[in-house]
Amino acid sequence: MTRTVLITGGAGGIGRMLLDREPRAGWRYVVLDPAAGPELERADVTAVAASITDPEAVRAAMRGVTDVVHLAALGQENLWERIVEVNVEATRILLEAARDEGVGRFVYASSHHAVGFATPAEAPTGGLPDDAAPRPDTYYAWSKAAGEAMVRLFCERFGMRGVAWRIGHCFDRPHSRERLPVWLSPGDARRLVDAALENDIDSFTYVWGVSANTRRWLSLEGARRIGFEPRDDSEVYADLFPEGSTDPREPLGGGFTTTPLGEPWVEPAGRP
Repeated sequence: MTRTVLITGGAGGIGRMLLDREPRAGWRYVVLDPAAGPELERADVTAVAASITDPEAVRAAMRGVTDVVHLAALGQENLWERIVEVNVEATRILLEAARDEGVGRFVYASSHHAVGFATPAEAPTGGLPDDAAPRPDTYYAWSKAAGEAMVRLFCERFGMRGVAWRIGHCFDRPHSRERLPVWLSPGDARRLVDAALENDIDSFTYVWGVSANTRRWLSLEGARRIGFEPRDDSEVYADLFPEGSTDPREPLGGGFTTTPLGEPWVEPAGRP
């Protein structure tokens, strides 16, 4: 079966992780991103330099698409109006175009910040459930929870299959000791998205995007439900960070729970 996967925001960090692989027979990708340039082009990848806020560009890029991986968003706190425009309204534009094109699968890049006020102390045996109720820590996180609900609406109303991928800390390696429990490796990110696109899934499901971390306190049940078994463990990086006690009351969202609402995020000095 030929698959054409539209990856919005595919020129970003996670998008490049997903594309960092050998071509697959019968699969091609369309990258929709204002930063999509010739360096992304290859036999199985078409780069489209446009924004998801442009309805005409979205509909043009959607032609012939069978599946969508929606990564494009403002990824941190910002002005309320910008968050609504890029993270909420543009998601609606994309979903309507996907519905009209008959797209079968829609993988939505949500965030652990959609449940940012949850704490390890609240997690039951087996981990905090994948479908834990939204507890957003910022306007940005609220937009991710709103996007989850909108994807579910389109899936249940129009017959698409959807996955709300509540992404943890997805980088080549963890940036701090506090991020060890929620790290998602690039390889596991690829394997999770593959499972969401290829395996039998419910009409709509939530999945924590985390690796098989020794310190993990988020459930892997949603991942296993879609046929994904993570392989990597952040513990191999634990020696990079000084030891110390971990407060089980520390919220999942970390510093996002105290950052000023509606103010553009400023990267902390000294972050690796």
